Formats: sequence, C-alpha cells, structure tokens
Amino acid sequence: MLRTRQAPLGTVAALALVLALAPAAGAAPAASPAGPAAGSPCAGAPWLNRHLSPDRRTDLLLGQLTLDEKIGLLHSISDNEHAREIPPVPRLCIPALKLNNGPAGVGSSGVVQVQSTALPAPLGEAASFDPAVAHAYGAVEGRETWATGRNLMEGPNLNIARTPLNGRTFEAFGEDPFLVGQIAAANIRGIQSEGVIANAKHYLANNQEVDRDSVNELIDDRTLHEIYLPGFEASVKQGGTGSVMCSKNKVNGSYACEHQQLLNEVLKDDWGFDGFVVSDFSSCHNTVRCATNGMDFELPDGAHFGAPLKAAVESGQVSVADLDDHVHRVLRTMFQFGLFDRPHPTTPIEVARDGAVARAAAEAGTVLLKNSGRVLPLDPRRDRSIALIGPAAGTAMTGGGGSVGVAPLYKVSPLEGIIRRVAGRAQINYAAGMGPVDLGPQPALPAYTVTPENAAAGEHGFTARYYANTTWSGEPTLTRTDQWVDMDPTGGIPAPGLPTNGWSVRWTGTFTAPVDGDFTFHLTNHARATLFLDGATVINNGGGFPGVTRSATVHLTAGQPHPIRVDWAKPTGQAMIELAWTPPAGTPNVEIAEAAAAAAQSAVAVVFVSTKDTEGFDRTDISLPGHQDALIEAVAAANPRTVVVLNTGGPVLMPWLSKVAGVLEAWYPGEEAGNAAAAVLFGDTDPAGRLPITFPRSLADLPASTPAQYPGVGGVATYSEGLDVGYRHFDANGITPLFPFGYGLSYTTFRLNQLRLSPQRGGTVLVSVDVTNTGRRRGSQVVQVYVGGADGTGPITPGQVAPPRRLAGFAKVSLAPGQHRRVLVSLPSRAFAHWDSTGQRWLVNPGNYPVSVGTSSRDLPLTAAIHRSGGTVS
Repeated sequence: MLRTRQAPLGTVAALALVLALAPAAGAAPAASPAGPAAGSPCAGAPWLNRHLSPDRRTDLLLGQLTLDEKIGLLHSISDNEHAREIPPVPRLCIPALKLNNGPAGVGSSGVVQVQSTALPAPLGEAASFDPAVAHAYGAVEGRETWATGRNLMEGPNLNIARTPLNGRTFEAFGEDPFLVGQIAAANIRGIQSEGVIANAKHYLANNQEVDRDSVNELIDDRTLHEIYLPGFEASVKQGGTGSVMCSKNKVNGSYACEHQQLLNEVLKDDWGFDGFVVSDFSSCHNTVRCATNGMDFELPDGAHFGAPLKAAVESGQVSVADLDDHVHRVLRTMFQFGLFDRPHPTTPIEVARDGAVARAAAEAGTVLLKNSGRVLPLDPRRDRSIALIGPAAGTAMTGGGGSVGVAPLYKVSPLEGIIRRVAGRAQINYAAGMGPVDLGPQPALPAYTVTPENAAAGEHGFTARYYANTTWSGEPTLTRTDQWVDMDPTGGIPAPGLPTNGWSVRWTGTFTAPVDGDFTFHLTNHARATLFLDGATVINNGGGFPGVTRSATVHLTAGQPHPIRVDWAKPTGQAMIELAWTPPAGTPNVEIAEAAAAAAQSAVAVVFVSTKDTEGFDRTDISLPGHQDALIEAVAAANPRTVVVLNTGGPVLMPWLSKVAGVLEAWYPGEEAGNAAAAVLFGDTDPAGRLPITFPRSLADLPASTPAQYPGVGGVATYSEGLDVGYRHFDANGITPLFPFGYGLSYTTFRLNQLRLSPQRGGTVLVSVDVTNTGRRRGSQVVQVYVGGADGTGPITPGQVAPPRRLAGFAKVSLAPGQHRRVLVSLPSRAFAHWDSTGQRWLVNPGNYPVSVGTSSRDLPLTAAIHRSGGTVS
C-alpha cells in the first residue's frame, strides 16, 4: 500500500524561509512553447498533452509500447559511447534518458567527457551545516547536467560514514543521519529545481570499498531504521528525489538491488516513493529477483534487464504487472520533470556564476580547528613574509578520485589565490616540500633527482611532450618541463590543444641517485604506462580503474646518471598516472630542508597538506601519506607561527597538533580552492564550517575497529556496534576524540543562553535560544540541538539502550559584533522516538527527555528537559 507523503523529519527554522522559496521538489522549469512534439510523427498524441498529470500521460503512453520497447526502457545501451543512456523511441516521441556521474559536479570519468564546475567535496558541503548552501550547490549540479546534454545527476551520495577508512567518505555527508538527511534533501531540491532528476545513492549501506561487490553486511533492524535509512527517507519525503540507486553490497543476505524489504516494502510502500530505482553498475545478479523485488532500471547494459528480462516475462517468471510498473516509474518521472516537453540542446556553462557558488560553498565548509595566539586571520601589515609550503600549496586539490571526479573549467591553487590576495603587500616564499599526492604509494619521485633535456643551470624536472594522438607520433602539441610525473583525473586536460580522449605524453630526463642503495619505483596509472631506465623496461603497467600500482626495485650508485623515460597514453577514461619512489633508508630529504628554510625566513608559515581518497580503494590508515607529517614537524620547528591547512577526504591523525599554531580543515575545496583558502586565511570571511564527522585520536578509537566489523571476515561484515556510530560511540564509551562532531571555531566569540522548550501541536517542540556575538568581528555560529533518551526507560530491546544523545536540529546564524538573535529550532515528534522492531513502528517512551544545546556534540552548556507522554509517531 502506498502511503501519503508525511511532514519532514525535522526543520531548521533559521533557514525555513529560504528553503520554502525554493522551487518545489521535482518541479520542471516551464516548458518551451515549441516543445519536441511540434511537427513530430506522433504530434497530437494524448500523452503529449502537458495539461494531463504525469501518471495519466504515462498510462496513455504505456499502452502503445511493444514488449521490446518496454524492455529497451529498462536498461542503458551496451556500448562505450552511450553506456549511461536509455535510447529514445522516435515513433512515440520518447526522449533519451541520459545519466551522468556525480555528486561533486558533472562527472568527467565516465564515457561522456566534459568539463564543468568542480564543486567542493560533498563532505565539505555537509560541513557548512547549511541547507541553503546545499540547495545552491545542487542547483549548479542540475543546471550544468542539463547544459551538458544530460538529464539525470547520479547524486547525492547519502551513505553514512561508518568508518573514515572508506575511500568514498569524502563524497557523502558524514556520520549523522539527521545532518545527512537535511543536507541531502536540500541538495536534491537544488538539482531538481533545474528540471534534472536527482539520484539518491547508494541504497543501502555502501560503507566500504573493500569487497563492495559482494560483502554481506549484517545490520540489525533498529540500526537500519535509526542510522542507515533516515537520510534516504528524508531524500524521498523532504527532497522528493526522482530516482534512487541501489548499491553493490548485500544487506542481511540479499543483494541491495534484489532486496524485497528495502526496495518494495520500505522505499516504495512505507515511504511512498514514486520514482524509479537504478542499479549501480553490474549490481543485479538475478533477473527475476531484481524484477520482482523492486529494481526498475539496470546499468550499464541489459545483462539482466535486456533479453533475460524479456524471456522471464514471456515465461511468466516475471509478471506483466511488474514489468509495467518498472516502465511506468521511469516514464512517469520523465514526464514529471518535463523531459518530453523541452528541447534539450547543449548550452555554455555560466562559468563565473557557478564558480562563485563553488567558492562560497568552499568557504562555508572550511572548519577552523585550532587558532593559538590568534595567528589567524593573517594580516599583510603584520605578516610581511609568508611561507607557502606543501604538496597542496601549488596544486588545487579539487576533488577525490573515481567516478566522482570532475574535470574543472579552471582551477586556482592556494599559491595563485594568496599571491592575488596579498597583491604585493607581502613576500611569498614557496616550497613544495613534497610532490603532489595521488592514488598510489607516496611520495612522488622528487624533481631534484631528475634533470630535463637541455637543462639550464640548476633546472630540475622532466621534459614532457604532449601529443594529440595515442602513439607519441608527429610533432608534440606542447613541450614543457614538468616537476613530477603526475596527472590527477580531476585535473582536466593537461595541455591546450589536446582532445578530451586520444592523446599521449612522454616524460624524459636524467635520473641521478642521491645515495647508494636499492631504490623502489612505483608506477600507478589508469590505462597502460611504461617506465624505462637506461633504455630498458623497468615497469610495464596495464593500469585499471581508478589506478593500479606496479613496483620495481633497482640498485643504483650515488651520482651516476641514468636516462629515464615514462610513456603514457589516454585512449579514453581517466587521466591518472604518478611515478613515486621509496629511496634507501637514511636518504637526506632535500624537499623538507628547502621547506624548513623557507619557513625560517618568513613571519608565518602556511602548510597545505592532503590525501587523495578515491572510489575503488579504502585507506589502510588515517595518517597523512608520504612524509607530510615530517614536513609539518620540520616547518613548525623552524617557525612556531605555523598554520596547517588540511585538504583531506576525511579525518586524519595529527601527531604535530601541539606544535603548530593553527589548523584549518578545508576538505577537497573544488576549482576555487585557492581563492577560498585566501578568503578564510585573511579573514575576508569567517571559517563557517563545523565537522560533520568525528576526528579520532587513533584507529583503535573507532566504532568499527575489529576485523569482524570492518572490513569483514569470510565476506561478512557484522555491524555489532549497532547504534553507536560516530559521536554516539565516543559518547557511549567515554572516549575523548581529537575533535568532536559539530566542532569548529570562529574568528569571533559567541554566547548562548536563555534556553526554552515550548510544546507545540502535533507533538513538536520549539527550541529557542539567545545567541550573541561577543567578539569584534562578524562571524557564524551553528546552534546544535541534541536529544537524549528518556529517564528511567532502561533497555529498549535486550542488549540495546537508547543512544546517549543524537542530533535533532540545528540552525546557522551570522552576526555582527554585539548583535543578538533569538534562534528557533523545531523538533518533530520523531526526534524523541526509537524504532520498535517488534511492532515495526516509531515509538516514544513516556518520560522526561533532556534537550541539550551548544556548538558541538561535546560542548552542550544548555540543557532542559521536556516530558513526552509516549506513543506511536509517524
């Protein structure tokens, strides 16, 4: 039974007006007066009548389809060029459904190679704690999806950050179900306000990349409903998402794309989802189970929903009613979003407008973690010389790897942004300190060990020749000196004049070993690459998605020159390659010494460090890769006024924390990385972000810390931590995090007082609190509301108790110095409920519930209690 849509699970009162004025979820822009039906072979067909409802139009069209046409609407074309498309049906004027990767912009790693606005990582979007930011972010995704000729954005990613080791932590919204739901719903409304279908993914519990195609995740029913399902529920009920992508993994013994309970019972019946379910790539394993248990459309081809589905329908294994329901859902959604009614030419992206949104989102998500001695904001009048150091200082860390990768229209490095910001008023002393951080072993082979062809005195690096073909033939399009053999798949086309596919590059030079010993070279790449030393092949790497590493060890003598060459060609797919090394122990680190010298001669040092997280791999630890920790230690020893900027895809350990003056978490900030960093570092804007994920002191402190929990034993991952995910685990076990969920400092100070709880009709509670800016600068504060369990309730079910506290509401406020505001946050009745697995219902136990208000999960100075009489809630 389909149920009516229910009220949102929670609202953010301070943003209610902004979001209320946003276009309705799923509403298409106004149709062009001359739609695609004009002059078509089916002109006058009743299903092209725009005045009829999407359901009625679909019913009229469905009866005209042949069995083969129905089957054709349920899978994409099986070729490299169109693997993300349902082809059009010209005789009935059915347009193509064209999907693109997301969710940090229009993905470039698929078969459709495009350049678009590289938005900040979605984890940084969540760090804004601001649905208005998420809506604007989604609107960029929507209009650029449409502008590039596509009409479905594969995003947002709603998977909970169960472990920060997950390689895709950066592309989702963190560890808290409520925050995930609020950011996701706003992001979806933004995407769909542009007439593009959003795709909430990966349903459900795609929480690791290790064994992601097969791992069986054992999750109890209460934990499913309280931790892993709420974000998707909000995406349906509050966001109105047009589609959902089922994940690759199993949940409690069944593949997610064949899961009767999750797809038919929960998603479609309980929540009233009327869109369609798309498989992740190759995630259907049985035609009949997928077709009868709720999957509607298969990617990347018709392996199960092509000829096998037709045969299953003809044999009666799959009913015509089930087949028609799948087709109805796809067509109805296309009608709902106006895809039948609007011409769809590609159009230029509005670069400046969307770049401004990317920059604002990056600034809004930057989190200030430490600011000793008010080292920040920087001031050129005081800080007359600034050392810019680190692998992410001269390179814009636009995003993580894998299918989320975006080829930016442009990119601004921190070095470029800060030079522009100081405009000659301060001296900039730059030292990389380490090569760029990419997917494979680190660090990159350093430039000081290689001399290019025809080198000038003191010149280092590789001679790089770029060819507009895959055979290194003819005259190169561009010849230049590259400091490293490194190419980031999110970096865009590396040289002017190259096509998006079908080009090659050859790096040559002379390598000189700095010491005697065994040197290990690591070549990580997508597509084939070869390393030559002294003219002989040392590594021949066939590559793979997102990058495969091959290594070789060679004994070399200090001071002896060796011709070195790397050949790499990009026929299609990702542009990813890096040459790294592991030198003998005791090799002097020239790069660190140069960075420390730059810091010593500067008034302040800013070190940009990074990780490169990616789909396809999980991290083995949460330390900074390469020698970045040692780099920070050396710089801080040379200059106590050292600020560290983290461009990471999630939490990292900070063994140097006590030795530096300032720390900013800027995530992967997108194409406007440098301008956003400059704005925050120099105080043009307040660091407005708060942590959407707990930063632990060690891996042992994480909730899923045993092999049985993660990555699993014998193909089974047991979620024995239950509800204790993220900050709930730290609270329940009395563990002090490095930085708690919700944490973030400002360049000003705030006072919160006068907490009041006011019961409202329908079981909601209005929370009000006074917020005052007590400092000297304008700044932002995020008021966070947490609800605890009712007093005296004891165990809910054997072995499970109510979580100590959970986020139930938040509101972001920006205040001028001395300004005061009364902030209101509405808590729905669900905020006080737990999932009763026995009765399959949301249940409020009678009792007094503590409501705590503050600025992080560990800073909650205001608490009051409210009595709930108990009972079932929706």
